[in-house]
Amino acid sequence: MSEEYKYNLLTQELLLQGYTTENHPDYVRIGIGKMGKSPLENSDGGFVYTDEYLEEKTFMSGCGLYVKWENCIDRLEYMNETFCFENDNVAFRCPWHKKDCERNHPLLKEDEFCVCHMVSDYQYKKSVEYLKEQADRKKEELFQKFKEQHKNRICKLHMFYNYDKQKWSLQYDPMKCRCGPGDYCTLRGRPLSEKTGNIYYDVKVSTIRKDDTFFAGEPVVTITRGKKFLQSKVSVDICEEIAKRNREDIFRKEWFNGYSMQALYDPDLKVEILNIRVAARLTRDKAQDLEDEKAGINVGYEADSVKAKKKWKQERKEKRLEQVKRKLVKKGWESLNDTEQRFMKKRLSAEQIEALQQEWVTANEHKDEAEQLTLDL
Repeated sequence: MSEEYKYNLLTQELLLQGYTTENHPDYVRIGIGKMGKSPLENSDGGFVYTDEYLEEKTFMSGCGLYVKWENCIDRLEYMNETFCFENDNVAFRCPWHKKDCERNHPLLKEDEFCVCHMVSDYQYKKSVEYLKEQADRKKEELFQKFKEQHKNRICKLHMFYNYDKQKWSLQYDPMKCRCGPGDYCTLRGRPLSEKTGNIYYDVKVSTIRKDDTFFAGEPVVTITRGKKFLQSKVSVDICEEIAKRNREDIFRKEWFNGYSMQALYDPDLKVEILNIRVAARLTRDKAQDLEDEKAGINVGYEADSVKAKKKWKQERKEKRLEQVKRKLVKKGWESLNDTEQRFMKKRLSAEQIEALQQEWVTANEHKDEAEQLTLDL
């Protein structure tokens, strides 16, 4: 065994009793994640208990609370200490969320995790399972009460429960809405608008020109209009709520999509979100565009960029297709590598590929005939 490798307590005990990898009790198995020459040198520390064995066992915390194995955390690594079943110090989350418990392991006092050890008995009324059942029952009772107080104008997608305070709250976030156009919204007490749309906005990027030209130090301003916040259209009712409540999300989407990195080497960079609006489709204000361009601002549209990028990709694929076709006709199908063959099968039908292959066969036949004629002469 490697000097730095350490077996868990279960493995140490079994090895002292003379057990090996080939001969060991049925209630254990060899762990996974090999880390050395021996199968026991693994990331689990050697032998581990089987699930069937743990299902029949019970554990108890320092405060006398019983816990079933399914409510425990299989393995917790913290401060060079491994908390697991095999070390008889497996952890679970305290149902009271208590910290600084004197009966807990010293390393976990600052957290909500408790250490427990294996015991032979079990008392349901003193168990985590019982406390969870009581907490869930109380949670449901309070939910029904909250629902009555708000005359059923609630939605579970936007409901949050605080276990410590035993209190429900409604925190509406339109980004979590799953209702489609025309669906009944329990929060509004009416169907959502069947009219669909998206949230459009403009991005203004300002900086200072930095180069060795005469124009160094002059401001550089670019506005990209018509950017879409959502991937697909939703009811305009939801769009309007997002536009009102999630303005920071729109900025973060742009900032972390590239500008945050650019800001690291450009202290003059400034990004602004302008003209947030809800619309069924993109509209262009040519008069405003002309005014901005006269002021020296570079104006572009997201839709134009997407279209140009799509066209560039298509032209690139067509150019590549022509190159591979020429290679096939010149050298044959077998000369293509796996990537080129998959590309051809995706872009061309079997008949088209066969026709190109036949061109190569015909060209080779003519070449052979010419070589034979030369030899005969």
